[in-house]
Amino acid sequence: MSTLELVLLVLLTAMTVLSALMVVAVRNLIHAGFGLLPFFLGIGGFYLILSLEFLFALQLLLYAGAVMVVVLFALMLTRDVMNPHVRQTNRLALAGAAVSASLMVFLLGVIYRSLKPLAVLPGAVDADAITRELGRLLLHEYVLPFELTSALLLSAMLGAVFLARNPKVELEEEAG
Repeated sequence: MSTLELVLLVLLTAMTVLSALMVVAVRNLIHAGFGLLPFFLGIGGFYLILSLEFLFALQLLLYAGAVMVVVLFALMLTRDVMNPHVRQTNRLALAGAAVSASLMVFLLGVIYRSLKPLAVLPGAVDADAITRELGRLLLHEYVLPFELTSALLLSAMLGAVFLARNPKVELEEEAG
């Protein structure tokens, strides 16, 4: 790995980690939603570094594009997101941090115990074969879970729109 590649990897990692921390640390939900964009772009950059161009394109189109729009749309439809009198933070942040830290320590322990030395170093990646196999799996073996996931996401979005509407405002608009 060259020095330039290492510097780019470090910068990409910093962007991804800092934007993820911003998502969970900011008080405003809209800002947290916008903080997802550099995170999704950073994950896409990791795919590009691994020579997985197809997954990079999917990451940009699906997550950085479509999911980001859906998340921001849902946030904007939610009542009182921007109301300064409504508490935007969680009262259990310290307990959540303790549970997250203990889960991280547990998972790192499991990963450390399961690590085995590689007998053979990984070779070059055949990106065309990976893309072909991924497409075949998505369109043949996993087409039902793929479509059910899209239906679940659509129904969740419709549910968010239904819950976010204000019937009092709708009645006032019809009467007035």
